[in-house]
Amino acid sequence: MIRLIYFILLFFGCAVHAQQRETFDIINFTPPAGWKREIKDGLVAFSTVDQRAGTWAQLEIYSSIASSGNARGDFEHEWKELVVKRFTDIPLPDSEAVTEEGWTAHQGAGMFVWQGKPSYAVLNTITGYGRVISIVVLTNSDKYNTVIDRVIQTIDLVKPNVEKDLNAPPSAQPASNAILISDKPGNQGISISTTNFDDGWTAKPYADYVKVTKGAITVLLHYAIELDDSFRNVGLIEDAAFNRYMQPRYVINNLRKYDNNGPCYFCIYFYEADVTEKSTGKKFYAGFRVFIESGMVRCIEILTPSMQDFQREFPNQKKVEAMWDYNKFAVTLSDLVGTWEESSGAAANMYNVVTGAYAGMSTASSAHSFTFNADGTYNSRHTGAHGMVGNMTFFDQKYDGKITVTNWDVTMTNRWEGKTEAWWAQFEAVRGGRILHLTRKTASGIHYALVKTK
Repeated sequence: MIRLIYFILLFFGCAVHAQQRETFDIINFTPPAGWKREIKDGLVAFSTVDQRAGTWAQLEIYSSIASSGNARGDFEHEWKELVVKRFTDIPLPDSEAVTEEGWTAHQGAGMFVWQGKPSYAVLNTITGYGRVISIVVLTNSDKYNTVIDRVIQTIDLVKPNVEKDLNAPPSAQPASNAILISDKPGNQGISISTTNFDDGWTAKPYADYVKVTKGAITVLLHYAIELDDSFRNVGLIEDAAFNRYMQPRYVINNLRKYDNNGPCYFCIYFYEADVTEKSTGKKFYAGFRVFIESGMVRCIEILTPSMQDFQREFPNQKKVEAMWDYNKFAVTLSDLVGTWEESSGAAANMYNVVTGAYAGMSTASSAHSFTFNADGTYNSRHTGAHGMVGNMTFFDQKYDGKITVTNWDVTMTNRWEGKTEAWWAQFEAVRGGRILHLTRKTASGIHYALVKTK
């Protein structure tokens, strides 16, 4: 078994390196000599291959993202995002932790099989000052450990500028798990990264949110984050979300919370306040809506010049909810090139309404995969099963043909019974990437929400 690649955070700056150092986001480091270098949105990667020996290694350094406020929670989240989504069936490992000067680092490793050979994924996360960076090592041999160790040991982190309101009362101080939000660009791999809507709104994706503007009004559609114990352990989830996003960035006055008039099932979590931006001194009337669903927390932040402007543009909560529809971006063929997949499933236990006896389980599952090629061709596969366990119906359909792409439309030839199908197409920006939405024009119930896997 390959040994873990332990790292040392160099807060002391004592090492001297002859090779040219690089700066990527808040990370300074010395890259491995002779390795192939590739830079993408939010990622710089170095790789090497020994064709004769059949060995390889890849070192990936990701730009910082907003922290959940819990270092172990950050590690678990990044393991799911950067390892499990690429190499399935890798269990979440235990992690080694190191803490120094406001930074907490976690490390863990897991095994996967690549081209018939055992390979290993090692994840290092470093959390501090509201941010988390991730470093992933992928390899099928321990002979690269010395080089990788040497690179990781050169890492020096630049502390983000965390502003504090020293005059604020204790109750208004930022929570220890606050999230820092910045205007760091991030087109999420979307070439047409500005959408001008007919009603005057303009949307652009950033690293931590989609910014939607109209005149003097700004709306931030914060990307979803996982609902973990760092939310549950600090009281009401919606209050924890407000404290994470708003308290670190604004001086808040006249805070008001939406009254749901007692217990509710579909509660509305909404805040209004007069706020002053700490970094600029600008004053706004702000709204903040929290959505809690499917184990995730999503937030909408609204900044307007005055209460009157806010009430004019958002007279009710339906107008606030509708802002999610502006996370919408056009597609191009070059953005589509690759493999996109979706899978889903559901099951229900059945009982006899007369006797109460167990009557079996009904289940349904499906998986869909599209591969789009730069030459304008495509292939897709659609598999699934449904029915009572033990007597299920299975399907497996394959198609291939040509694709035509025009911003919001995709046309695919040679579909069911050889027919050509027209689809509405759009990207939804998410943290570190995008989701491809395809909706059949003649049957809107057929909709795919696809993520890029290759």
